Amino acid sequence: MPYLTTQKGISWNYEIDGQGEPIIFLHGWGGNLRLWSGQVGYFSGDYKVMRMDLPGHGQTSWKKMNLSMMARDLEEVAKILEFQQINVVGSSLGGLMAIQWFDLFPKRFKRMALVGALPKFLHSSNYPYGLELKQLKKLDGQLETDYPAIVNIFFRSLFTRQERQTSRFKYFLQSEKNETIPQKKALREFLNVLEKEDLRKTFEKLNQRSIPLQILSGTDDPICSKEAVSYLQRELPHARVELFKDCGHFPFLTKPQEFNEALEKFLNDS
Repeated sequence: MPYLTTQKGISWNYEIDGQGEPIIFLHGWGGNLRLWSGQVGYFSGDYKVMRMDLPGHGQTSWKKMNLSMMARDLEEVAKILEFQQINVVGSSLGGLMAIQWFDLFPKRFKRMALVGALPKFLHSSNYPYGLELKQLKKLDGQLETDYPAIVNIFFRSLFTRQERQTSRFKYFLQSEKNETIPQKKALREFLNVLEKEDLRKTFEKLNQRSIPLQILSGTDDPICSKEAVSYLQRELPHARVELFKDCGHFPFLTKPQEFNEALEKFLNDS
């Protein structure tokens, strides 16, 4: 696997398939670049598909950094690889990172797709979406007492009951057994990021620039709920919204064909 080390000392593990306009896929908390395997073959015929392990996940090294520093690192990676404008698809935490990257370097972006992602993941008095603080604190505590098993338990909880009964889900769990477990210190630091980051103001810039934007979400996503999707529609009126029936947090895993077709149509139409 290729690695690229930035000036801040992060050794980013990535894979590139295909040629053409770049699409960068960013996974979420506790995942790795393998989560996007169902998108590689579909898009690499027409695009340069790049998948990356986030810091402390998969084969990418870890160094304590805030979200802004990580976004600047991603920009450095794009420059080193001589990418011009890019398409970014971010799932969950990867979507939050994409929003931060856009906030700092808006001219880099051609299109953006957010999968089960929010600009703020912590529920508050003026923002009734995302996760409760007690949920994040509980998960953080469980990482101390039940790591790494809790990572798998939490991951499973983000799928619907119907999804967990499918052969695709069972195959996915089996394949994940051979993957590198994320570093505990990275997982805990990213929970801190999810607790504190609030990028709602970046929506103003997204609306001003009117870059093509797509929101993809499962109808039964426990994090990015239907109410949260309605909020995103109100705040980002130019965004295209795709809902996947009976799906949880990862529609690209359980309904890859449907997901890929929706994403492809967005890329072709915008």
